[in-house]
Amino acid sequence: MKKNDRGTLYFNMSIGTLGLLIIIVGLFKYVQTVDGDSSFALLGFPLTMIYLNYLEGKAGISKKILWIKSIIAISLLFIIYIFLFS
Repeated sequence: MKKNDRGTLYFNMSIGTLGLLIIIVGLFKYVQTVDGDSSFALLGFPLTMIYLNYLEGKAGISKKILWIKSIIAISLLFIIYIFLFS
């Protein structure tokens, strides 16, 4: 894979992860506002993340980069959750 293509791949990976983080924060806000049961949505999010990591692995992104991305995404989720819901 060319260096230019790899940069585009990493950029798209970052945008996809950021989009999923925004979706889960919106889901948390929804659950807090409505006081409803959203167990299916909360179950669907990790399944979507697992599938996204599988596709990124098939696209040629190394396991090391995938683990770093996952750790950063989880850390950002905790930081956003603390700022918005505490």
